[in-house]
Amino acid sequence: MTAFFIPGVGPDRLERAYETIRRRVQADTGAVPRPRRIFKLHSRRDGSDCETVVGKPDPVESERVIAILDSGEHYAILCDSQAVEGAATLVSKHVYAVTEFDG
Repeated sequence: MTAFFIPGVGPDRLERAYETIRRRVQADTGAVPRPRRIFKLHSRRDGSDCETVVGKPDPVESERVIAILDSGEHYAILCDSQAVEGAATLVSKHVYAVTEFDG
């Protein structure tokens, strides 16, 4: 299992950075993200089955994934460039599997 992390963020800034990401996704989606911390998402995107993993390149966007959040009707995937500008990528709630970080 994997302990919670955000790529490029040290442990002393982790919670503050995560709250910033949550607020960003809320602004993008209009929904308050659920508290679960998602490490991996198995889904069908752009006609292909794929695995999206925090810290690895997104299979569709080709950029490093920094967070995956459950925003109610969708999963929100935030990659490096989206952290600065642009909206999070939204994935339908119809996914194959979700893996959360450990505790």
